Amino acid sequence: MENIIFVCAKVGGLPLRINTDLSLMKTMQREFEALLDMQRFDAGELDYAVLDRHVARLTQLSQVVNSGITVFDMYRRRHVFSSYNFPDLFRYDMDRIASEDSDYFSARIHPDDLPEVHRNGIDCLRFMLGHKELIDNGKFLAEYRIEIGGRYVRVVEQFQVLECDRRGNIWLTLSVLDMSPNQGPFDGVRSQLFDFRDGRALPFAGGGASSDPLSEREREILRLIGRGRLSKEIAVELSISVHTVNTHRQRILEKLRADNSMEAVRYAAERGLLD
Repeated sequence: MENIIFVCAKVGGLPLRINTDLSLMKTMQREFEALLDMQRFDAGELDYAVLDRHVARLTQLSQVVNSGITVFDMYRRRHVFSSYNFPDLFRYDMDRIASEDSDYFSARIHPDDLPEVHRNGIDCLRFMLGHKELIDNGKFLAEYRIEIGGRYVRVVEQFQVLECDRRGNIWLTLSVLDMSPNQGPFDGVRSQLFDFRDGRALPFAGGGASSDPLSEREREILRLIGRGRLSKEIAVELSISVHTVNTHRQRILEKLRADNSMEAVRYAAERGLLD
């Protein structure tokens, strides 16, 4: 288990397979740390009595709902709480959690799933840092495989922001890990970021998308949309039919999980997809 919404574990000591590219993991780790560096904390403003109150409640909650619960501290960049039922639920070693922190959680993820789990976590963090008005309502769900007793099983993990500091920085994040009810043939890592108040999907790039999910033609059309061009005008400029333009527009919305074209333009621009 790994706090993939706001955490990418260090790559040292991971049980990598041939198809898990170590250089890719190191690149993503640097990208993640660069995102963390965007937040400026004042240690004197962080009231850890707040964490103590959360820990008391979360300990009781973990026992009631039989879930593995962790809290990650974005300032200290480590887990500051892990519920004591991890050994019973997932056969995790609490001493290793305490000593190895995110390394240990990542080591339990299926190595085929690990790169995508990291990629989606980075994309989600970037989105949330750019849309802090959604922090109170945003929840991230991820389904992937972990090792339990020598075999891999599906788990579902939910993430959300637990506390922000006075400056609006994301400070404490909450993770809740459960066994997935779907233990059939595995069809890939699944991830979704959504507004839990209204169920609206938020268009971060994860959920199986590559770091650049758009084709060159789609980027070309999205650039023209951003310049205010209508579908008919785009069709004339690119010498294609209006139907083709509209088909590309629909695919762009689906790939970026955007509700409308301007939201897609803003999101793509923020990720450098239109450069």
